[in-house]
Amino acid sequence: ARFYLAAILADLGEFAEAIAAGEEGLRIAQSVGHPYSEVWARWGLGYAHLRHGDFATAIRVLEPGLALCRAIEIRFALPPVATLLGSAYLWSGRANETVPLLEEAVAAVTAMGILSVRLWIITFLAEANLVLGQVAEARKQAKQVVALARARQQRGWEASGLKLLGDIHAREPAEAEEAGDAYRQALALATELGMRPLVAHCHFGLGKLHARTGQREQATQHLATATAMYREMEMRFWLEKAEHELKSLA
Repeated sequence: ARFYLAAILADLGEFAEAIAAGEEGLRIAQSVGHPYSEVWARWGLGYAHLRHGDFATAIRVLEPGLALCRAIEIRFALPPVATLLGSAYLWSGRANETVPLLEEAVAAVTAMGILSVRLWIITFLAEANLVLGQVAEARKQAKQVVALARARQQRGWEASGLKLLGDIHAREPAEAEEAGDAYRQALALATELGMRPLVAHCHFGLGKLHARTGQREQATQHLATATAMYREMEMRFWLEKAEHELKSLA
């Protein structure tokens, strides 16, 4: 159960507790020599590090997990582990290794008919496509995420999909209004669910959007909120980005 606990605590922004739960799960799995449990423990711990923005540590945790999946053919666990590792590669500047892993994960869960897992894998794939400049593909996938999440009443992934749609619309000056609407919907849901890292990301997105549209006061407010939240949760990777945006307004 600790890998679930690690993931949930990470989504709530309780990273110290999340990492402790993930590390404890991994110790237990390794102490009894149970590779299947170790794979899932690595998934939970890797997820916590990924959400925290510590991508190098996430890679160190997840690579042996993926190797275990392949070595003993744990087909059900491979897509979630490959997805997180692909995302960690993306944010570590190893983009060429990202999309093949994510596409493999989508193909695997589609073949197995695991729709609930497919939803969040597509979320990560859309994010990767956006970062890599494949905006049309990212847009199609983000809309699919929101539609699927609403149909399945998975409100956390709905919030993530809406935030991603905000990022996509924000790329186009003519879509600033749509971007703002998507961010605000995501922010409301994430706030209600207590998903503090996602709340911070929504404020960061709104801050950058307002800065680009000349709304200096609103931009400063959102960026200051994002900066404070990132600092409180010790999300250093994202804190540096928010501080840079805030300073550029000075």
